[in-house]
Formats: sequence, C-alpha cells, structure tokens
Amino acid sequence: MEKTLHRLAAVLALALPAACAREDIGAARYGLDDCRRVALIDSATGGIVRGAEDLALDADSGRLFISAYDRRAAEKAARKRGAAPPSGGVYAVVIDDLFDPQTAELRIRALAASGDFAGGLRPHGISYDAANKELVFVNRSYARDGGKWKMTPHLRRIGANGEAFVGAPAPAPCAANDVEASGGAVITSFDHGGCGAGATLENVFSLKRSGVSSQDGGVLFDRAVFANGLARTAGGDIVMAATREKSLLVLDETDKGFGVAKRIALPGGPDNLTIAADGGVVAAVHPSLLKLTGTRKFGIGKAPSRIVKADPDTGAVEILFDDPKAKVFSAATAAVETGAGLVAGSVTDEGLMVCRAAS
Repeated sequence: MEKTLHRLAAVLALALPAACAREDIGAARYGLDDCRRVALIDSATGGIVRGAEDLALDADSGRLFISAYDRRAAEKAARKRGAAPPSGGVYAVVIDDLFDPQTAELRIRALAASGDFAGGLRPHGISYDAANKELVFVNRSYARDGGKWKMTPHLRRIGANGEAFVGAPAPAPCAANDVEASGGAVITSFDHGGCGAGATLENVFSLKRSGVSSQDGGVLFDRAVFANGLARTAGGDIVMAATREKSLLVLDETDKGFGVAKRIALPGGPDNLTIAADGGVVAAVHPSLLKLTGTRKFGIGKAPSRIVKADPDTGAVEILFDDPKAKVFSAATAAVETGAGLVAGSVTDEGLMVCRAAS
C-alpha cells in the first residue's frame, strides 16, 4: 500500500506541470510522413527489443549504441516474489542499415551477456567514451532482499565491441540516471537527492535536490528538480537536462563543483541528450509528464514524443520532431541527429524511430 501511495503521489505531483505544457512550438523539421519505426530483434533470444531508452553515437565507426530493457516489466516483476526481473541489453547498430529504406527490422546482437553481470543487465543511461573506445552505463541490478527484489544501480564499463569488461562494478547514487564519459572521467546525474519516501517528497514539493556527482561519489551540483540527461559540448561545457524544470542547464566549474552558467527553456521536460555535428544539443522532451507517467508506470495509453535541438551558446531552440498523439512513436526518451536524419528511442515503445533528412 505504501508503494502504491508513493506512485500515486508522484502522478499527482506531475499533473500540474503537464497541464501547463506549452503548445505554440511552430513547425517541426521532420514531419510524421518522414518517419517510420524500425523493429529490433535480439538475435540470441528472438525477442523484440523494447525500451531503447538511451542512445550514444560513435560517429567515426558509423555505429549507434543502444541501452534497452523493458523497465515497466522489470519493475512489475520486482514487486513479486517470483523469478528475477527480466534483463535487457547493450546493442550496436550500423547507422546506414537503419536508414536503408528497405530496412523494416534489424536483428541485433547484445555486446555483453546478461549473465556476466551480478544482478542482471538492465542498462539505463549510456555514454560512449571515444578516447578509450568504451561504453559506460548505469546498470540497474536486482538482488533478493528478504522475500523481495531490491534494485541497486552501478556504473559499468565494457569495450565498445563487447570484447572486454573494464573493471568491477562502481558504486552510483541510489537515484543514478545518466552518465557522461570522456577520457576515462565519468560524471553521473541523479534524479533525486534521496530514495524511497524522500524521493516522493521531492516530487510533491518540486524540491531542488538532484544534480550531478563525480566518479568518486562527490556531489558536484544538487540544485535541480529531476536531473536527467547529460552531454558535453565540443567546447567542454556540461549540459544537464532538468526534466521537471523544462530546461537545459549549462553548467560551469566553480571552486565547489558546478554552477549554472545558462538556462535554456524548452517546450517540455527534457530527458536524454546528445550532441549533433553542428554543436546543437539534441533533447527528447516530454510535452506531458502526466501521460508519460501513465504509460510508463501503469501501461495506460501512449505518451507524445517531441525532439528539439538547442544552441548552447545562443539558447535558440529548433523543433526537430513533434508527435502529440503518438501516431508514429510513443514516449521518445533519446534522439541522435546524423547526416542521414534523426533516430530516436523510447522508454516504453518498441524498436527505434528513423526520420530521413530531406534530400
């Protein structure tokens, strides 16, 4: 009962900002007719890949890395006393294959076996460290705690070709969400300052207690409402998604960690972030956090998808894609823009959305 009340409180806390979502956003660069879904099939299990929540691009090799697991199914299983919650995988796809007009589905191979991870493999936020050719991700492992399943996040590294594991599981904040890795250095966002009842209070009262931690666990910034995606610009600035504030925060270093150098307002709550070739910050944003909560936590309906690109220097925001009725894709949580077009993943939907750029 207590957990149910916490979940309902979170939904009610999201209702007001969702009702006030801005809609006068202008035309999108990619129309619904420019976009389609590409199904992903795990070649080892034959199962459909659902919940491709985050994406990372290796532009040099032309590959897209995907972190995916069925989050709602895992959370549902964890509330029971039966088998372990289902696992997911870290995958790589070739960009050219995605944009081939003949591609309706791709059979993809996981870069690492779930059984190699204590507590299973359920990758959440992911980052590609080009300098070390490694993937760093938040892994949500489950272990029995009495008769129940308890989730504990860890930071994990694997080689970008799945050929090696790098180090042991590293500790992460209890509410670890996304990572940004560069040259071996890693920072992690945490979407709540506390967990359990403390997180519920943060939701209800929109408390600014989330932010960014260093790889040794030190808090670098903790003055955001639901810190989410992270990205590093070409100039070295850190950009963080503040989902409940409907903003991107450009952070700069201070003698005490990070401070807010610039705030960029967005038409929705930003989730995961990537950097486009032109330096823009590509963000999947949620126009309705209430609908997102309904579909993600309770399986009710579909949530709209919206993708934007923000100039971190000027603050200008361009609408790349908008699907208010989820006709093409529901609940997009990450997007990457390439020379061929736009690719998006979703926390709840199947496969990837692919939008071809105008020729």
